[in-house]
Amino acid sequence: MDITIKQIDTKSVLSKSNLPVSDYSANPYVGCPHACKYCYASFMKRFTGHSEPWGSFLDVKHWPEIRNPRKYAWKSIFIGSVTDPYNPCDEQYGRTRALLEQLAGSGAAISIA
Repeated sequence: MDITIKQIDTKSVLSKSNLPVSDYSANPYVGCPHACKYCYASFMKRFTGHSEPWGSFLDVKHWPEIRNPRKYAWKSIFIGSVTDPYNPCDEQYGRTRALLEQLAGSGAAISIA
């Protein structure tokens, strides 16, 4: 299956979370390249503007550098709440790695799905 990949700019990669397990969520990608049958995140398609089926597109997020990572000290951050943060394309785009590097030394408790 062909995958549509787009580079998108976002204001931030971190969002306040309503999940009981974290204060913030971070999703370095939108969509995924593998369309798992058991995927809990496929509902996200309705927010993307994509006409392609879930599992056939990936938006690669680019955000401004997190300038004050210590702002997240004592906070919990859940990476990959509605995307696979280590999908096969991360080897090329490295957005999850970039996020972790920006949060290094922040004092945040980080969980990765």
